[in-house]
Amino acid sequence: MNIEYIVDDKNLTAEIFLEMVQKVWKGNYNPEHTKAALEKTINITAWNGQLLVGCIRILTDGYYFGTITELLVIPEYQRMALGRN
Repeated sequence: MNIEYIVDDKNLTAEIFLEMVQKVWKGNYNPEHTKAALEKTINITAWNGQLLVGCIRILTDGYYFGTITELLVIPEYQRMALGRN
C-alpha cells in the first residue's frame, strides 16, 4: 500500500471530505458549513491514489497550541497503522 500524506492540504474540498466522512459517520452535513470548517483547521490527509482514506483536522492558535478536532479513517483502512508514517 502506497499512502501519500499531505500536511495542511489546501486542495481538500468539502465534497471530497464529506464523501469520506459518510463512510465513517453517516449524516446530513451542510457542504457550505463543512467548507468553512475546513478553512479554519490544518488538515492532514492520507491518500491512496485518488482516494481520500483518512484525515486529521487540527484547530490551532497558530503559535503554541493545537487540538485534534477529528481523526477519521475509512473502515477499510482502519487498523493498518496509517498514522505511524
